[in-house]
Amino acid sequence: WKAEQDAMLGYLLREDPDRLLHNFRQNAGLPSTAKPLPGWEAPDCELRGHYVGHFLSALALMYESTGDVALRERGAVLVHALGACQQALGGGYLSAFPKAFLERLARGERVWAPWYTLHKVAAGLLDQHVRCGNAEALAITVQFAAFVDTFTARLDEVAMQRMLQTEFGGMPAFFADLFAVTQDETHLALARRFTHRKVLEPLAEGRDELKGLHANTQIPKMIAQARLFELTGDA
Repeated sequence: WKAEQDAMLGYLLREDPDRLLHNFRQNAGLPSTAKPLPGWEAPDCELRGHYVGHFLSALALMYESTGDVALRERGAVLVHALGACQQALGGGYLSAFPKAFLERLARGERVWAPWYTLHKVAAGLLDQHVRCGNAEALAITVQFAAFVDTFTARLDEVAMQRMLQTEFGGMPAFFADLFAVTQDETHLALARRFTHRKVLEPLAEGRDELKGLHANTQIPKMIAQARLFELTGDA
């Protein structure tokens, strides 16, 4: 396990922050001359940005495990740069892709998985606060939550549930975790708003209707319910 940790530590300290930030800066209209990352972080991939969220979480978890200050400092550099992107975009939105992806999703049009991607970024920022004590990361996260509240509040229940048919990662668990930090009831309400009834209600009634469903999409929905119960005691 130590060999694996050391390998990951070297990797976390080698990755170029400017490459990680490239798509965020481009989306915010800020200059970037970095070489884009490939694969799911390519500038034409609809999931671009999610790896950066994972990276923020990895830095925070590794800092918590090792106490290596260089990891916390790398996280702080990324957080500060993402804050600049959020300010340039306005309204609390923070993403490596345009807000139009969410608008498409809200209209029921085809788009890969924008909430899934945004969850990774938001969770990474929250990890930077909880595990590294980064106050700026929490401020960015709270502003992002306000954007999500505004965006989803205009949707009725039918439109919201239709939107939840597309993979949304751990958005409700993230908002539950944010509520645990802020004690802001708005964040608790957001966690509940991302409850996918089509999947969860049959399970609550003891019916297995999971055959053929994508496991990675469903499991976070169960984790969120467990976290909400842990925080609220609501059976």
